[in-house]
Amino acid sequence: MKFIHAADSHLGNPFKGLDLELPAALKQLVQASTMHAFEKMITQALTAQVDFLVIAGDLYSATENSPKVQVFVHQQFERLNQANIPVYLSFGNHDFEADQHAHLPWPANVHVFSQDVATQRFTLASGERVALTGFSYQTPRQMQPVLTDFPVKSTTDDYHIGLYHGALGKAGDPYAPFTVQGLLTKRYDYWALGHIHVRQTLHEQPFIGYSGNLQGLNRKETGEKGYYLVTATQGKLVPVFQPSTVIRWEELVFTDSLNEDELLAQLAERDDQTPVFLTIQFTGQLDRAVIERLTSGVMLAKIRANLPANQWVVKLERRQAATTLLAADQIDQQFWHDALAQVLDDFDMGAHLPAQVPNVVREYYLSAAGKQALRDKMQQLLLERNM
Repeated sequence: MKFIHAADSHLGNPFKGLDLELPAALKQLVQASTMHAFEKMITQALTAQVDFLVIAGDLYSATENSPKVQVFVHQQFERLNQANIPVYLSFGNHDFEADQHAHLPWPANVHVFSQDVATQRFTLASGERVALTGFSYQTPRQMQPVLTDFPVKSTTDDYHIGLYHGALGKAGDPYAPFTVQGLLTKRYDYWALGHIHVRQTLHEQPFIGYSGNLQGLNRKETGEKGYYLVTATQGKLVPVFQPSTVIRWEELVFTDSLNEDELLAQLAERDDQTPVFLTIQFTGQLDRAVIERLTSGVMLAKIRANLPANQWVVKLERRQAATTLLAADQIDQQFWHDALAQVLDDFDMGAHLPAQVPNVVREYYLSAAGKQALRDKMQQLLLERNM
């Protein structure tokens, strides 16, 4: 048995806020990148002759989608339909109720999970009996318990796979909170998770993990992105990562004080086959001349003008390492970290964000990574004010 576990393709993502100086060819590539990545996955599914495809939420970036995106999805799923490869699809917090709005009919091979937890069973040509259990969001938040409705694996099934769009957490958290132990009690052979855009393994065997998204959506979503090709091996379901990145977002950190020519020489040593969008940070002591050219934008302009066509520098920034807030004898670092953690944990940021703030931004700053970024920035600002 072989299948693909994918999630968070975010088709139709608008990629707002792109630099006005971004070359037209790269801009077009960015705006089409999620669809190109999705198409690469479908092609791989056909080449590998998988038995089925599971998508654990956020196929789309929004609940309502353009005719162009809908036609594209229909065409890609129809390719699988022609090869008798079924698709099992759940909606997440971004594309909740996506099929309740004006939408093209799904091809016959597409099976959509509703808001109620349900199980679909089928027998493969090999005779293996498979059960798939999942659910779809009907609102941007899924705060009600969901896992309790998932059945325990039946002895009549050879393999039981769970589709779950959510995050580790406690009851009352916004995105179908669960615990690893809670998933393990269901005795499933594989948990195909969605919602977190970073590839992440929560449990090795049976596998519980996030495939991450197919294509990075911004400069914070760095590295290779893709999906899992899962194969049954000696009774176990083993995932192998398959890249689908069209444009790779990457962050480079330099501790030395480099001028433009030195930085360009470093970048020239890279062998980027995939187009790459770079954020470059300087964390060491910089010469005054370098600081002036960095803050004025002169350095960024020169570097952009001399890069290969498949490289683009999104941002150059100076990031001072905030190892101390004040002098070491003025404040205890553990006290600082404990106090700041308490402030951020007790502060309901979501209640203070305007309605216009996109969900992806909300999710980032409510996540552990987002809170850590706020801690770092707050400490850096306080450090700079006391220098």
